[in-house]
Amino acid sequence: MSGALDLITLALDTATASPSAAILDGAVSVAELWLAPESGAGRRVLEVGHGLLGALGMDAGDLGRIVVGVGPGGFTGLRIGLATALGLGQSLGIPVVGAHSLEALALGIAQAEPGAEVVVPVLDARRRELFCAAYRVGPGADLTTLVPPLALAPDDLAGRVASLGTPAAVGGPGVDAAGDAFARAGVPVLHQASPGHRLRAALLGVRVEAGAGVPARPVYARLPDAEVNRVAALEAGGPR
Repeated sequence: MSGALDLITLALDTATASPSAAILDGAVSVAELWLAPESGAGRRVLEVGHGLLGALGMDAGDLGRIVVGVGPGGFTGLRIGLATALGLGQSLGIPVVGAHSLEALALGIAQAEPGAEVVVPVLDARRRELFCAAYRVGPGADLTTLVPPLALAPDDLAGRVASLGTPAAVGGPGVDAAGDAFARAGVPVLHQASPGHRLRAALLGVRVEAGAGVPARPVYARLPDAEVNRVAALEAGGPR
């Protein structure tokens, strides 16, 4: 890199099966990479971050901030990402700021579908549900929440979006898990090859630069599987 540097940020997101890392100079992404959706991929985001810094002729000492996706997303992935970010931030003595993963995905959808007034990011939440939200798109990186992050059945989400009565676009890694729910509700989905389906860590940094940073704590949107199973066992009279 050349020229005067702004605040250098490492952004990490492990909310999806394909974790990502990015380096930003202020609000501008200068390097970004995604990992293949393999078991344990989230544990490699720090390695990826170091690789990106090295490719830019920089090292961890050049970082002024870490931004991490807080979810919602897979329980294990979120814990790994947050622990990685907080541990690195503590070792370097720099702040760690959270950003909502669905908001970053929403910005990507808005960039891919600039005519959409409402964007609906979706992630596969398993159990026949989607982690989802709906946002009205404003200037720059501005988003107004219409449906807050939560876990919904695809038909329930499609019905909510259709009832908004506003042109909307759905995108994200959870689209396939929705089946034909959106088509039946008349809600358009991004083309299969659209880059808007990919959750970009760089857009977490953009949200923070826009003043939308949050504490670096996980947002689960529903109970983890282990807690659901424990509650079910208690209700059935099983062991605690």
